[in-house]
Amino acid sequence: MNGDTLTDTFQTLRPYTRPTPRVALATRDNWYLYLLIFILVGYACLGHSFASLGVGPLYIGDLTLAVGLLVAARTNCISPLFGAMPNLLLAILMAWVVSRTLPYIEIYGLDAIRDSVIVMYGLFAFVVIALLLQAPQRLAVIVRAYSRFAGFYAPAGVVIVVASAFVGKGLPTIPGSGIPVIDVRLGELSTHLAGIAIFALLGMRRVTMWWTLALLIGIFSISPNRGGMVACLLSIAMAAVLGKQLTRLVPIILVCGAIFLVALASGFSVGSENGRKVGAIEILENVESVLGSSNAGNLDDTKKWRLQWWGAIEDYTVNGPYFWIGKGFGINLAEADGYMVGQELGGPPLRSPHNGHLTILARAGVPGLLLWALVLTSWFAMMMRSMVKARRRGDVQFANLFLWIACYLLAVLIDASFDVALEGPMLGIWFWCLYGLGGGSAMIYRAAFNTLPPGSTVPILLWMDSHAEPQQGSGEAV
Repeated sequence: MNGDTLTDTFQTLRPYTRPTPRVALATRDNWYLYLLIFILVGYACLGHSFASLGVGPLYIGDLTLAVGLLVAARTNCISPLFGAMPNLLLAILMAWVVSRTLPYIEIYGLDAIRDSVIVMYGLFAFVVIALLLQAPQRLAVIVRAYSRFAGFYAPAGVVIVVASAFVGKGLPTIPGSGIPVIDVRLGELSTHLAGIAIFALLGMRRVTMWWTLALLIGIFSISPNRGGMVACLLSIAMAAVLGKQLTRLVPIILVCGAIFLVALASGFSVGSENGRKVGAIEILENVESVLGSSNAGNLDDTKKWRLQWWGAIEDYTVNGPYFWIGKGFGINLAEADGYMVGQELGGPPLRSPHNGHLTILARAGVPGLLLWALVLTSWFAMMMRSMVKARRRGDVQFANLFLWIACYLLAVLIDASFDVALEGPMLGIWFWCLYGLGGGSAMIYRAAFNTLPPGSTVPILLWMDSHAEPQQGSGEAV
């Protein structure tokens, strides 16, 4: 089937898009997609040092968002994206967050805006969806770019964890900031290792034995971070179950189990810069700490103050005077709640309670938390419906795409339940871009295939694979 016929097939997407000349599309808007991909890779590989690029208060993530909003407005696809319930609920949540931020800007200044990005970075989701609705071919560009990212991130992950956890301050620093050139939090690394593992597990990329070995070493290296370990392993397990790929994991699990027993018997461990060790015994202690209590006092102490702080937040919101409005965005929650930590490790004082959901509860009240829960529930429901529908139609590629995005986002959410993750650009922007990728993909699938007879998906997938970028020529692209 030739390209022109396949292009005609995409005319079913007209309810969500406005025709744009193909040459104009290639030169006007695709550059931003490549810029956004570059930004995300920079966050994943360099972390805090990459996020610090720019001149305060405008850093690289903020500038990218500002430009993205202008590009999205030019697509003329902003209005159609609110036809999906998750996007509409997100807009309502963002309006509520704005209402709890504006009154505090005069008091706390930029801190109020910085605290609000835990939700306001959701604007990235709208940008990604608008770009996809304008030109569905961009979905293939994104998947292909991520496949290349997955190819190098498994071995790169080993380098990143060694640089961040074991070398740290011994690395060169960003001039004027004192931040090491590679400063990736283990929780951030864990979510990306989960993402590439799921990508390969679902057959979306062919991998070698050496790639798999590097991935396993990377996953083993994140074990000192309990939240990251849970996020990585649980999301991979979820993808294996829902993707019916458990049999592919069995040989890996058996080999890893044997290596783990040998390491446990030998007492092998490696010390990190922050004093924590990486080894079989430490993994067992982390598991015990997650499930109950641990013999390691430092783990239980960390868990204890978190649970106490979380309980205090519940008391003054769900059961207290801040039920409806929370404490607002801008106030230092640690100082206001009496849980000043972080300075004893030589870092800045903590502002948030190591749990993104409770951060929203504390700052936006119970209405904010309920809206947050509705946003996430509706989004995951949309992804699961799309996956089931694609699987029933025999569209395995799309079914795997929806499952991969959903489990990737799940990994970020789990990590955000144990650490400060969504509050910063390093993982917050990744989270909302994944949210937009999932929402845009689901809308494309619904629009394209609701009006097509069974069996029409194969040529469309071939078209996406062979026409990843708009080409110059006559005619219109949707």
